[in-house]
Amino acid sequence: MSPESLRLRLSFLALLALLAFGALVARLWFLQVLSSEEFEAQAQSNTVRVLYEPAPRGRIFDRNGNVLVDNRESLVVTVDRFTFDTEFDEDGQEALVLRLATEISRAGRLTKVFEINDALGDSRFGPLDSVPVADDVTENFEIILAERADEFPGVGTDLRSVRTYPYGDLGAHILGYVSLLSEEQYELVADDPKTYRRNDEIGQTGIEASFESVLRGVPGFTRLEVDNVGDPVRVIEQVDPVAGADVHLTLDIDIQAMAEKELLAGLGEARQQETDDPNDPPFKAPGGAMVVLDPNGSEVLAMASFPTYSPSEFVSGFSDDRWAELQDPNNHQPLHNRALAGIYPPGSTFKLFTAYAAMNSGVIGPRGVLDTRTLYEDTGVYVVPSCEEDVIASCTFKNAEEAIYGPVDLIRAITVSSDVYFYYLGDTMDRADRFDREGIQRAAVLFGFGAQSGIALPGEGVGRVPSPSAAEAAGEPWRTGDSIVLAIGQGVLGATPLQLANGYAAFANGGTLYAPKMVERVENPVTGEVVQAFADRVLNQVYLPNSIRTPILHGLLGVTSELEGTAYFAFAGFPHEEWEVAGKTGTAEVVGKADNSLFAAFGPNPNPEYVVVAIMEESGFGASVAAPAVRRVLEPLATDSVPAVRTIDDLADLSGPVEGSESEEDGVDASSGGAA
Repeated sequence: MSPESLRLRLSFLALLALLAFGALVARLWFLQVLSSEEFEAQAQSNTVRVLYEPAPRGRIFDRNGNVLVDNRESLVVTVDRFTFDTEFDEDGQEALVLRLATEISRAGRLTKVFEINDALGDSRFGPLDSVPVADDVTENFEIILAERADEFPGVGTDLRSVRTYPYGDLGAHILGYVSLLSEEQYELVADDPKTYRRNDEIGQTGIEASFESVLRGVPGFTRLEVDNVGDPVRVIEQVDPVAGADVHLTLDIDIQAMAEKELLAGLGEARQQETDDPNDPPFKAPGGAMVVLDPNGSEVLAMASFPTYSPSEFVSGFSDDRWAELQDPNNHQPLHNRALAGIYPPGSTFKLFTAYAAMNSGVIGPRGVLDTRTLYEDTGVYVVPSCEEDVIASCTFKNAEEAIYGPVDLIRAITVSSDVYFYYLGDTMDRADRFDREGIQRAAVLFGFGAQSGIALPGEGVGRVPSPSAAEAAGEPWRTGDSIVLAIGQGVLGATPLQLANGYAAFANGGTLYAPKMVERVENPVTGEVVQAFADRVLNQVYLPNSIRTPILHGLLGVTSELEGTAYFAFAGFPHEEWEVAGKTGTAEVVGKADNSLFAAFGPNPNPEYVVVAIMEESGFGASVAAPAVRRVLEPLATDSVPAVRTIDDLADLSGPVEGSESEEDGVDASSGGAA
């Protein structure tokens, strides 16, 4: 090798060494100067641990100060998932779970192996979480665990605040329940200032969900400095948890208990009925709803839905099988709030609004085809004049059971529930050029049908108000027969029990449609200071002069007090003189099933304080089932004898399963009507 070649190679090696040294210096400068703050923060985080302390949720009260939902402390067994997954093979995991289930059960809290495995397999817990596997264990087990810690690596106990229900299952659909966050829910609240963690609970339904932001407290935390093995060295910062605010409802728990009891009793009575024809569908009476409102502000005093469920089941969680049972339509959807979300044809209870539409649009009046006292001959059958292809299935529409009422005016037509009279109104409004073809639909909307009411509960149903314009927009035909069956609350018309009750409340109070009010106020749990108060909210002011209201009211009063009234026998012996009740029966036809039974009422007149609506699925005539149930609610209110409920021991079991079918009902046989 020549000297020049050697020098060239040495120079090249020197350059490489210089470049490598320069890169090393640059990297050291980057690490020690530019990134010093970042690594200092990382180093500090490696020596700091944050322990979170959950805050108690706010309580829920009724209007009289009774605690409906409270908190209690529960000693919970937890398993550190990281330890469980890394320190044990499959056989070791099975052995640990078996030992744990055995010892917890011996200590007085029966726990099965599959329950622990289900908890450990729950995808809502991360690989570093402490998974709760059993709650409400005894202090004796905590002592056992401390003495035998080497047998249960990664197993510990934690004191947690859980929901408790002093009145058991009462008002379950209103109150709702809390359960662990789903992954989707966590993504929505991850940035919430109230600091949700992946294994936290959140309100899922009812008041627990709609008032989650105030019921949830602000968690506390302790920031600790720890040494290299994780032992605490000192407390850097400590912040105490702040309990959630208390929510006070308009609900009266005594009236709620009475409504749930009478709803269940009415369904039981319905199932004892026998059909007139062995080919008729049986009265399965699988479920129903009852709503009690104060019409002066539409405050919700009670809202019952059956079948129901126990919110306490969600406190400790349950198996996938149990969740499937609660969701199974064959079990009639106990989690479904029928009062709020069930959509039903209102049947003859809708005749109040048809009557209003006829009077407000001039069909009944000085220049209309009828006056309030004009007699119309009810022969039991209504034959559509000049009937061709513009009606549904038939040109003939009949009263229920083909009853003949003879001469009827508006008042008597309401009292006896003459379908023929209202068929005539529906036909006239549909085909007479000088009247509003959609007068019934406009009246329904004025009284709140076809729209959510704005109540402070999630999951409210919208209902359906079919109309010629909507049908034409959808490319579907609208025939005279559609208007005829609409006039008696049938066809594809659908309303929730709450909508029906709120519509009656607007009529009862003289024309003010309020948003149903569920919550009175939110209070600071420590000081009692009112954080937020909720005023009455007016949705609409309905034109309702005495010339329209009085005849309709007289017809409704006759339903319960006159011998030919459809609910006369259901209200026999009621103190009418001191407490007049206006009401309307309804029997809504459902294709392939027994009729739904309905009744709507308000009193005392002339200054009503209560509106009660009951809808009972597949239960028959409104006069036979729903009306007696409503009477049993109204009479204690009229006589100031509502039974007081103070403990769970005062309550009957209100959540048992029944035979039947789903709650959402559509359809009607247009040829047979569907009377009261």
